[in-house]
Amino acid sequence: MPLALRVAVVEGARIDLARAVLAIREGENEPDFGLPEIPVPPEQDEEDDKLRAAIEEILSNFGPDELKPAEQRCRRIRSLAEGKGDSSLTTIIDKQFTPSQVQEFEKQPDRLCRSIWVFLNARQTFEDAESFYFARQFRDYGRMYDAFEVELEKAAALDAASVDETALAARITKVLQLKTNCTVKALDLPPTESHPTSIMLIVRHGGPLSSVHDHRDDGRRGTIYFRPPNEAILIYTPSLRQIEVCADSQVVRQEVAGSFAEISLGHNVSEKPLTWKHYNLSRFRSSLRLEAPRIDGYEIKFARVLEAEIRLGNWKRKLLLKVAVEDDIEEVAETFLKPNNIFRRADGFSRISIAVAYNREGDDKERTLNITISGTKSCNLQSNKDPEERNLGFALLKEWGILSAFEQIDTTDICALFPCLVRLHDRTDDKLNGAQLRELGLDPERLIRGGLLERCGRQDIIMLEDDGLDWEAEVKPSATKGMVRTVGPFGEAGAMMPSSDMELYAINRPYLHETLLVTVKPLLTRNGTVFIDPDLTLAGTMSIDGADRPVYLARRLDDVNVIGNLDLALRSRHRAGAGVVLSSSAEAPICLGPNVVVPLLSNLSSGGTESVILRNGIELAYRSNKSLALGGSTPQIIRSGKQLATLHVPGKHPLSLAGNEQITIFERLVETYNRGSPDMQVKDLMDGFTSRSPQQAFRSKMWASIVNVYLGLGAKRGYWRLLT
Repeated sequence: MPLALRVAVVEGARIDLARAVLAIREGENEPDFGLPEIPVPPEQDEEDDKLRAAIEEILSNFGPDELKPAEQRCRRIRSLAEGKGDSSLTTIIDKQFTPSQVQEFEKQPDRLCRSIWVFLNARQTFEDAESFYFARQFRDYGRMYDAFEVELEKAAALDAASVDETALAARITKVLQLKTNCTVKALDLPPTESHPTSIMLIVRHGGPLSSVHDHRDDGRRGTIYFRPPNEAILIYTPSLRQIEVCADSQVVRQEVAGSFAEISLGHNVSEKPLTWKHYNLSRFRSSLRLEAPRIDGYEIKFARVLEAEIRLGNWKRKLLLKVAVEDDIEEVAETFLKPNNIFRRADGFSRISIAVAYNREGDDKERTLNITISGTKSCNLQSNKDPEERNLGFALLKEWGILSAFEQIDTTDICALFPCLVRLHDRTDDKLNGAQLRELGLDPERLIRGGLLERCGRQDIIMLEDDGLDWEAEVKPSATKGMVRTVGPFGEAGAMMPSSDMELYAINRPYLHETLLVTVKPLLTRNGTVFIDPDLTLAGTMSIDGADRPVYLARRLDDVNVIGNLDLALRSRHRAGAGVVLSSSAEAPICLGPNVVVPLLSNLSSGGTESVILRNGIELAYRSNKSLALGGSTPQIIRSGKQLATLHVPGKHPLSLAGNEQITIFERLVETYNRGSPDMQVKDLMDGFTSRSPQQAFRSKMWASIVNVYLGLGAKRGYWRLLT
């Protein structure tokens, strides 16, 4: 039996509550455990132990997959019975429960029983507490979290009661183009040691329509269509003028934040867009010292780091070094933590506090400014009431290379960058260096400000070629500004290279993907994003010849393994009819499943149209190759590269083939069929190959989908034929 079930519920909770939560069935596929009835808690310990043993014995007769739903419920209950989960539950209960409910809640013997009682009797309150619990941690979620700053004249006096939940839900439903209405719930958050008084909004909405295959009890297969529940959590802190949003989509985070700013704060986002700032603290790995830069209108006396906090492995473990303003924190670190101190090897800085001494030009009054950066997206400057000090602080952070501000890339720039973004999207690796970006024609600084790239250090090792041999070289600093030097494996001096070429960047995959989907939308008559595979997305439908055709966005169609996976996925969706696959790859098969493949880069408009993608080109490619997508009139193999080809058989969906062996096998079968003698002996079919059976040329999953569909055994033993 799973540990969480046994320890957290069966052994840890009062027996009647344990039995009640384990007896819940939230779907027809969940088993009925047949647990014994327990009308009241037993008074005798001996009876209690017998009941627990009986429940454990019953549960031990069920498999892990049958226990999984109950196990997940137990994990949720336990998460709100420990540490911050318990305090999150108590906070929400104080806001939502009536006095009689609070009294009943407090009657429960311990934290686990209280969590179970709320789960059983107030499920909505339990789910709100879960959202609050996650909100307290989402600053560590990285790619799921954004913080926006609102440039208000004064902090808005706002609480949960003054939030128009209905109007806000309507706006979010509209801007996200949701097929179903969303709901908004506002809650006041009390101040804590780390955070001021805030307001939390829980935005619950339906995700893109999806489906799964279901094997029914009667042995038949069916398809279950469902709309997964999605959630965005927004926290507004009036004193900081900061909106924090956690959601799995960057577009959702931006639109939810913008809707809240307009509806609840009265802020005109079109005139004054929300500001998104990213703080890069990696510079402090090499040195904790800061120079005093030149800022127009100010004289900077000194800037010193007073606090540096790093994470040790995970967010629960921290190490803080704190010094007085007269101390040199670099010397303190080297003296007490040794030259190779842990700050040089830190996974990441979670907090940096900087003291700045300055005076304004023409003013002899000495002033001080404190700047505290927490993580990558939070800084105390936004709560500074003096606009001049705020501007000075942000200017200093830019000079030190710590701050980069988000500037949403407008539609015109997206259209200009579109070919380069398509090539970036088609890359296999999520990381690339400055030289590779330059080859793609992209400016890393612009993409960083636009949220499409993130800095992630510098290359330490590169591969160089000399006389046809590849060898590793270390990247070292050089005395020449803007250049680095390379050192070979035996210490020999190598070439000098621009340091900008060695900078590493990480692609913000989700946001880049969403940006490309936005450019596809003008083509569509109906939007309906469905993520089928990491390399394949259904964008919606497009009207061609009076009918709606499915439109997919695919990447990496020059990879034989990707082609095989996506071909299987699209052939299983044949009921949608023949459609269009927009490919970010320049080389791709003509068809994929019952769909025509159209390379994006060969169908770009020259400007002046509603879309960066040429609609007429898409329609022409579809009409030209539709018959092939539906099988053609005669069996044929069409090559689209040395290792790529497509089999077309009348009445069947096209089959993508990858690799010389797969292609040659079907070329021989097609040739034999078209000569009028369909059967071919296996030794002739596999002539020239090490394998002795066509099955060995295909992966097991693909073979299972094509045997007895595209090829099968001939009339005689040892023969194969093409099936038509």
